[in-house]
Amino acid sequence: MSRADREVFARQWAAEIAGASYVSMGPEELVAYLLGLTHQLVEAALAVEFDPSVGHRIGVDMVGAHFTGPETLGTTVTLIVERLPDLLDQVPRRADVTGRVARLTGSLAAGYATALRERSLDEQDEIYRAGLRARRQAQQELTASEARFRGVFHSSPVAIAISEPDGRIVQTNRSLDATLGYSPGELLGRQLTELFAPDDRPTVEEHYRGLATGRDSRFRVRFPIRLADGETAVIYLDAAVLLDAEQVPEAIVTMIDDITDLRLIEQRLLHQTLHDVQTGLPNRQYFLTHLEKVLGQLDPSAVVTVMHLDLDGFSAINDGLGHQAGEQLLDVVARRLEWVVADQQAMVARLGADEYAILIEPGDPVLDIGAFAETINTELAEPFYIDGIGVAVTATIGIVARRVAGAKPEELMRAASATLRRIRGRGKRQWTLFDPEIDAANRAKLQLAAAMPGALESGELRVTYQPVVTLNGDRLVGIEAALSWQHPQLGMLSNEQCVEAAERTGAVHEIGQWLLRTAAEQAVSWRQRSGAPVPPVMIDLTPSQAQDPDLVARVRAVLRETGLAPPGLELRAPVTAIRTVSGELVDEGGGQAEDNLRVLTELGMRAGLYDFGGGIRGLRCVEDLSVCVLRIAEPASQQLAEDPSRILSQATQALVHIIRSVGVDVVAPVDSAEQAADWGRIGANWAVGALFGSPGPSQSIEPVLDAAATRDPAQPSPNVTN
Repeated sequence: MSRADREVFARQWAAEIAGASYVSMGPEELVAYLLGLTHQLVEAALAVEFDPSVGHRIGVDMVGAHFTGPETLGTTVTLIVERLPDLLDQVPRRADVTGRVARLTGSLAAGYATALRERSLDEQDEIYRAGLRARRQAQQELTASEARFRGVFHSSPVAIAISEPDGRIVQTNRSLDATLGYSPGELLGRQLTELFAPDDRPTVEEHYRGLATGRDSRFRVRFPIRLADGETAVIYLDAAVLLDAEQVPEAIVTMIDDITDLRLIEQRLLHQTLHDVQTGLPNRQYFLTHLEKVLGQLDPSAVVTVMHLDLDGFSAINDGLGHQAGEQLLDVVARRLEWVVADQQAMVARLGADEYAILIEPGDPVLDIGAFAETINTELAEPFYIDGIGVAVTATIGIVARRVAGAKPEELMRAASATLRRIRGRGKRQWTLFDPEIDAANRAKLQLAAAMPGALESGELRVTYQPVVTLNGDRLVGIEAALSWQHPQLGMLSNEQCVEAAERTGAVHEIGQWLLRTAAEQAVSWRQRSGAPVPPVMIDLTPSQAQDPDLVARVRAVLRETGLAPPGLELRAPVTAIRTVSGELVDEGGGQAEDNLRVLTELGMRAGLYDFGGGIRGLRCVEDLSVCVLRIAEPASQQLAEDPSRILSQATQALVHIIRSVGVDVVAPVDSAEQAADWGRIGANWAVGALFGSPGPSQSIEPVLDAAATRDPAQPSPNVTN
């Protein structure tokens, strides 16, 4: 949340307060004051260690600033609850922001009410003291003073009782009788402490004893009190001793404020903060707090189990039958999960959307995790009928079982969530246990993905170039441009590692565009250097790039900015981004990738495919698209070398023959003379690999270009830039 956003929020707040009450501050002074309170709210909501008492202090400060109009608190609470969470969603979340805002709001309301009440009580107390002083100071004004005192006493909205130092009630006002439900005069002569429950009475008596003995001059506490009808109310009790001229306790004034409704609001806000509104289950914050408590209570050798569940097929029900059906199903799932763990020391929570968590404490017998996961899915798979339609779901479950010693709640949840993400692609109704080695590898990949935008900005990303030649190596036909990353700790990372990391975040488009522009600028530079045609620069698009609706516009921008002619650039899409194994389009993305290749071809560029492994998927791409080149998948050469039966070689030979017959160039990965011979027999006509040159900086290509121009200056390679 930027400072500008905070100032906008503060101005809205100032408008609400100025409209609800008289404010002694000028407009800008009011905004500046509320901006300070806004900073406190934002910092408290985003703090690592959440402190809800910040809201209480802000409520007290508002009363101190005389923001006490009848609508001030209501408009303030509405503004914070409705506006602040949306503004905080613009920054990385440190915690459950909505829940924190709710707790801060409840604390603010409590602080505001408490401060307002204390100010009123102080004012009333001063009035009573002034009246009594006046009565003692001037006998001639006794009648008038008593009349004024009685007027204030009986008309006050605050419930007041006056008692002797021994606790006997000698006077009550109408507000007290109405608050407690007694008839006028009914309480006179009774002990004040009789109004409290037997369990609380000794504590209350001790407080009053402190006043009667002169040990204390005042006390303020919360207590439950019994009403005339036997019901119980929560009150705020403020008692003070009145001294005579010799400083001897003369009477005790007790003021009572019924805060039952405020207490209920606080409890309701707290419940909403810790529970899911839809299902009533504990939410993530409550689950983590409970998990921390359990870890602190169990023996270090005990084993706790945390499960993270994601419902399979929930979107089909939610979108197909409507959100109301989806909400009913979420409730059913919650109740069934509670039933499954009924005989366990366990907690079920809803983490959000269609995700749940289960904490299982150690018991006897030891939990059979596999059987328990199957029980969960068996129960969830039982149809539930909505408007006569039987629906059901199953769950994919990530599970971590770990000893209490050294375990932390956040790490257990992260491990369970990471395990769930790892198996989501396997299919439905799957479960698996956390694997530390796999998790470490995945975290390393995620760390690379997170650091990649910074690597681009800091210049750690490089573009490497590798010659593509005819299989006999006598002619340069293209130059492959790819990514590399000079990582400060891991050293040089390959193009495959860079692409995998980039695909995990939205940075893939920015980095892909940077690669396109850099390679195009280099192609133009090579031509200007030599004054001769240069073979096309070949770039493999990532799956996300290939399916990007803006790809054509991005490519056009690069050509326009660099001055590179369309034939000087060759873009290849991965087969897997276009067709499925059965030859069907990969959802909408596959169709978009096909459209992109067609339009690029119409612009005069070369379009191709890479990671070609044969099969219906690849053949459908060749059949439906006007591709010029096809790059064989890297593992294919190794597989051919390990094919003693030659069946794979014969099948590949037939496939390559078909592809070459329609005029498509076939690029084979070749790292040795043996592989070159194999692919020559199979029928590939182009090659790229260590045998003909490894990836390197742009300077490594210049000798290759010079040699090609010297060898055959009159016959430029096909499809060169002009």
